Amino acid sequence: MTLSLRERRRQETAFQIHKATLELAMESGLEDVTTDEIAAASGVSTRTFFNYYPNKEAAAIGHPPPFTEAQMDALRDGTGPLAADIKQFLDSHMEALSQRADILRMVGKILRSNEKARGILDGLLGAERRRLTEALTGRVDNRQTATALAGIITATIGAAIALWEHEEGITLGAAMDAVWQAQMDAARLLLSSTGEETGT
Repeated sequence: MTLSLRERRRQETAFQIHKATLELAMESGLEDVTTDEIAAASGVSTRTFFNYYPNKEAAAIGHPPPFTEAQMDALRDGTGPLAADIKQFLDSHMEALSQRADILRMVGKILRSNEKARGILDGLLGAERRRLTEALTGRVDNRQTATALAGIITATIGAAIALWEHEEGITLGAAMDAVWQAQMDAARLLLSSTGEETGT
């Protein structure tokens, strides 16, 4: 879907506010940054700031790249092995995150020190998990299983980002590969302990 010029400008302004918030927070700590300072650094009025974000913590989190409709459709309508389709979904999302790796690192620093920001992100992730559950329900014919898979997907993304943040020299894609392999190994271990086998 092509965005209108107005919507593109709104997204650009939201991103500039988000980026300015993070840069100021890296310098002074988010707790000591004011919304007036963020607005000034963004080139907007304080009133405009509040048209985009309810508070500075929300501005620090910004609008993380959502799962796109194309990604959701591929997951919902895929006909290959479910594990392979989920891995392709994860790789596509990590590629989108890697486009703004500098922003991702700054957000990570905020999350480690600000409980309110963590709560805001948890709310955003909850909404994405619900979308994933809806997409997966048609694939597995059981909503509870779909909910569990949605949780695994978002947890895998979080674990890959954490590995990337803490292990020097690793790319986001390589971090995802490592975490995904660990997930598969854990699943096989659980299945073998119950005498079951997996075809994925």
